[in-house]
Amino acid sequence: MRYLLLTLLGFFGPALLMFLLRAVWFYLRQKWEEKKREPEIIDITPTKSKYPGKGMIAAWLLVSLLCTGLLIWQLDDTPAPEHIYIPAHIDAQGNFVPAQTIEKPRP
Repeated sequence: MRYLLLTLLGFFGPALLMFLLRAVWFYLRQKWEEKKREPEIIDITPTKSKYPGKGMIAAWLLVSLLCTGLLIWQLDDTPAPEHIYIPAHIDAQGNFVPAQTIEKPRP
């Protein structure tokens, strides 16, 4: 389940980020063009659609695959070494010994 969530995050996270950047870019470009315009003229001439280009989709796939690969590469499947917990105690000389956690010796 962890791999599925990380894969979805790694794959769709960059897509959402790139979508937001694209939306902000179009919004800013529209604002800049409005400043340059003279009077607004309504034109019904068909224009080229503003769907994302093939380059944007290729960049999304590349970034998403790289992020997913990096996330999976960073996951560590090796089990953590076993530890032994020694609670705080008073030793034979009457000194206080704080709690310790030591790594269990390997056979």
